[in-house]
Amino acid sequence: MSAALVAVLAVAGGLLGWLAVPWAADALLRRARARADAWWDDSLEVYRSFKRDHPNDEPVSTAPGTEGAVGIWRDEACAAGLAGTLTEERIRALASVGFKVDGLVAAGTDDERCRRYSFRARVRDRAFCALTVGAAFAAAAALVPDVLAATLLGACVFAMVAAVVCDVRARTIPLEACAAVALAGAAFQATAHGLEGVAAGLLLALAVVGGCSLANRLLRVRCPGGAVGRGDVRCMGALSLATGAGAACGFAACYALAGLAALAGCATRRLKLGDGMPMAPFLSVWLACGTAASVLLA
Repeated sequence: MSAALVAVLAVAGGLLGWLAVPWAADALLRRARARADAWWDDSLEVYRSFKRDHPNDEPVSTAPGTEGAVGIWRDEACAAGLAGTLTEERIRALASVGFKVDGLVAAGTDDERCRRYSFRARVRDRAFCALTVGAAFAAAAALVPDVLAATLLGACVFAMVAAVVCDVRARTIPLEACAAVALAGAAFQATAHGLEGVAAGLLLALAVVGGCSLANRLLRVRCPGGAVGRGDVRCMGALSLATGAGAACGFAACYALAGLAALAGCATRRLKLGDGMPMAPFLSVWLACGTAASVLLA
């Protein structure tokens, strides 16, 4: 592309980052909270009914049907309580239905949780989003000569920046952001690299999702809530589709950087071995490195 067009796309990306990313992140967070709240409330009522019928038993996550579903919810609620991420109101609600809450630690109130699941962007937040999206749009335009392919890649970048905001803010990667990365990314691969790019991304997506599912199953006792979060798994699958033949390179860059960050955090005592980290910032490195690799390998 010409330098003038690259500059135009950089400015357009900056405007989208300033105006649209904060709005999108706030909307995604609110939708994620609404889904999580509905699942929590429904599962709490099912658990109440289960305990009324089986006062001396607990639902088992491996059981079929409703018992298995509420067993998964119970395991995740217990893991969240032990990690100190449940609100005071939710711990009281668990106690009221016969859930053993000894050892569970509250993390603020429901009002504080609602504030985390929203994004009222300040000037510095908007500036960060504008600079990030603008620079990414310029890089995409310079890297990919086709206008349509560059536009689709820009859509992936937009969705990924919104996902980073959500994950840093509330430790969640919304389903809609992952879907946008997957759809725009697969279309980018089809436009830029044809069916071979789509097939390569799909193959690694299946491997990543299968590997994460196996890890969560094997580590169920040690990590009741899952060694890899559902949002992270969805995002990795979407990024595999978006980066095609470069997905392995993106995966390696993402987890190398995440490992270094974890080591630095432990060395400075800001993290402990059992602590989790928001993965979306590192997953954005997957998108950058994987896309560059897929273009160079083409």
